[in-house]
Amino acid sequence: MTLTNRQLVILCLACMAAGWWLSSSPDTPPQPSRPVLRWIARAAKTFLWVALVAEKPPEDVQYVHTRVGDDGQPLLDHSRGW
Repeated sequence: MTLTNRQLVILCLACMAAGWWLSSSPDTPPQPSRPVLRWIARAAKTFLWVALVAEKPPEDVQYVHTRVGDDGQPLLDHSRGW
C-alpha cells in the first residue's frame, strides 16, 4: 500500500490534530510528587558531578609519527594524528 502526497499530508494533519486535542484537556491533574523520577534526576546529577571530578584532565602530549620518503621529505601518518 503506497500513500500519495495528498494522503500523506492528510494523515500528518490528522495526527497533529489528534495530538493537539489529546494534550489540550488533561482529565487528571499532574501528581505533585514523583519520588521515582526525583530519585532518578538526583542520581543523574550526582553521577555527572562524580564523573567531572573523577576523570583526570588530558595530558598535553602530541604523537607525531613521521617517516622519510624517497625524496627525503617527511611523510605524516594521518591515521594516528589524534
